[in-house]
Amino acid sequence: MKIALIHATTTALKPIEIAFQTVAPNIELLHFMDTSLLSLMEKSGKLTPEIICRFSALVNIAYDSDVSCIQLTCSAFNDITAILQPLYSVKLFRSDEAMLDEALRYTRIGLVSTVKETPIALQNYLLNKNPDCMIESLVDPGIIHLLSKEKERNMTIGLKRWWNNWMERQK
Repeated sequence: MKIALIHATTTALKPIEIAFQTVAPNIELLHFMDTSLLSLMEKSGKLTPEIICRFSALVNIAYDSDVSCIQLTCSAFNDITAILQPLYSVKLFRSDEAMLDEALRYTRIGLVSTVKETPIALQNYLLNKNPDCMIESLVDPGIIHLLSKEKERNMTIGLKRWWNNWMERQK
């Protein structure tokens, strides 16, 4: 089986490679990337025709590579799947769908993001499925660099601090 991964940042490559090697080592991964997408999204604050066209170009290349499915790896762009899916016979997967569906088991949901546009996309998905859920977001562009093993403890401490503050405000 071949899976295409569409990236907007190089930071996601290693964690995703490790996850696939651990869970499904026999799957062949094909990586497609446009690192200018995040800066375009940050400038516009929303999906634009230019962003959609650039993603469409990546999806076309992936599709032509005879893959079984196409996985987006950046939550900020996940709403593109609904726009582009009708054009392709292979499934386009959001990077966050399973996680968000799991989060919907709770009434209060906390989101941590490295891009300010990501919470908008995630909140849209969550609120469409459950308009009554309460969502709190933390956006910290520097937190993505804490994904490496040696910085994992610092990230955990930072997230715990944010979570405790949020829980305190809910009382």
